[in-house]
Amino acid sequence: MLRILPLGLFAVLLAACAAMPTPRAPTRLTFAGSDSMESLARSLAHAYAESHSGVSFTVQTSNSANGLRAAREISGTIGMVARAIQPAELERLRAVVMARDGIAIIVNKSNPINAIMRAQIVEVFAGQILTWPTGALAGKSIVVVSREEGSGTRDAFEAMVMGGTRVTRTAVVMPNQAAMVDFVARTPEAIGYCSMGAVTQDVRALVVDDVLLSPQTVESRQYPFIRAFAFVIPQPASPAVEDFVAFALGAEGQRIVAQKFGRAP
Repeated sequence: MLRILPLGLFAVLLAACAAMPTPRAPTRLTFAGSDSMESLARSLAHAYAESHSGVSFTVQTSNSANGLRAAREISGTIGMVARAIQPAELERLRAVVMARDGIAIIVNKSNPINAIMRAQIVEVFAGQILTWPTGALAGKSIVVVSREEGSGTRDAFEAMVMGGTRVTRTAVVMPNQAAMVDFVARTPEAIGYCSMGAVTQDVRALVVDDVLLSPQTVESRQYPFIRAFAFVIPQPASPAVEDFVAFALGAEGQRIVAQKFGRAP
């Protein structure tokens, strides 16, 4: 039997149906690239997912070169790049600076040295200064630690710090940032470098040219070794990727950035 609804009730039902949101299909975004950016990417993703229940994230770390490649070749991937990007590398891609990072010069906590000058860093990493000058380590060989080929941190260190001077061939090469920090933490004679976000209580970041490394000195450009952290996205990007990038650049995203890094300009 066909029931005829009163006109007023029929209008209410139509309005209710129109007001119901259309369910969104689940969206998965992937970060790939620089391990220096892992902690920042995870923090931003966690905060974003809390207010966007249909979006989930995967983080795959290796190095900046792989981040560029993945952003170009794999749909739904946000590349993490922690070095200068050449224009030719951005074919069909767009780089968005999310944060500023300071390259920390790190030593073992037992090392009495807490400050160093830029010229001394070059001499140490070039193998021109071979022994520690003071304290319990006086006269002991300096163990120089560097990163693997393709590392954005290595690229930035060699460009900004070494300025064309080659790192000594005797340097111990670490495959990732965590291995770098762990090796320095276990080796009293070691000196290495890493992202400011990777510095732990087990190592000490040296004061460089009389400037302490901090989010404030990076944001104000006082610290001498500063690089950009960029998310590299397809051009054009999906609405989900664009929305996440807008969040990361917004007030809440930059508040998260400022906990460990300098905010984006």
